Amino acid sequence: MYLDLKVEAGLKPRSVETYRHNIRKIILPMIGDLTVGELTTLRTQRFLTQVAKVNGPGSAKGCRSALSGMMALAVSSDALPYNPVAGVERIQKGPSRAAEALPADRISEFRAAIRGDAEMRRLDLVDLWEFMLHTGSRIGEATALTWDRVDLDASKVALGPNVVRIIGEGLRIQGQGKSMASMRTISMSEGLTQMLRARRSTVIETPEGLVFPSVLGKLRDPSNTEADWRANRDRLGFPGFKSHGFRKTVATVLDQAGLSAREIAEFLGHENPSLTQDVYMSRTAGTVRAAAALDSLLARATAA
Repeated sequence: MYLDLKVEAGLKPRSVETYRHNIRKIILPMIGDLTVGELTTLRTQRFLTQVAKVNGPGSAKGCRSALSGMMALAVSSDALPYNPVAGVERIQKGPSRAAEALPADRISEFRAAIRGDAEMRRLDLVDLWEFMLHTGSRIGEATALTWDRVDLDASKVALGPNVVRIIGEGLRIQGQGKSMASMRTISMSEGLTQMLRARRSTVIETPEGLVFPSVLGKLRDPSNTEADWRANRDRLGFPGFKSHGFRKTVATVLDQAGLSAREIAEFLGHENPSLTQDVYMSRTAGTVRAAAALDSLLARATAA
């Protein structure tokens, strides 16, 4: 019933699957035998502490969110006088595993390494990584990109939809972005436009019109793509570098180029700095400057 309400409320399929996983794989096996009235704040606290220890803080937060929603439903149905989850302590974050930016002085080395590597070319990762280095897009956004969202004449690309895996369905393109701000149209640099123009005439044609399909011409799985990169990054001299590091790289480059936080947020599809900017300012403002700054840096790095 709780998950049905989430679906009816329009929650994204990927988010629904996350709730379903936490409920079926963690909550039910550990505390599923308790009645609603037996789930006290103390028991909830002990449960979440154990989940954080065994499954990690992220899973604990997900379980807390699911339990809080279910208990809120019980309260609104007069099955409970209060929500026991409201009184649990805040879940502490674990050690940071955040992606690191690619140092500016290693961009040229990185591009030369992937361009000159036979395995990177076989996996068709060269153009994908170049695209993400120019746009700072999320890997799911890049793998979901279709040619109808690319305007080569105007040097613009519309980003936002992303590839997700739904249990029982497999991979699919989720039309809604991670947030409202992620649905954006950005200007492309001259170098990126040229790369995509060349790719347009050589890439495998797919029914969806994918710009970066898998080597078999199907929807590319972001997780498998990350795994392909992990299998090769040490050999290429970039141990620990993750695809999400491209977003940090782009943010760092644009900050050093003097762009405002507003312009950088628009380019990367982050939530905007303030309500006024959210509602009244265009999400394409400043993206031409961002594209030019990236093109300039990448050109200098390549020539160095």
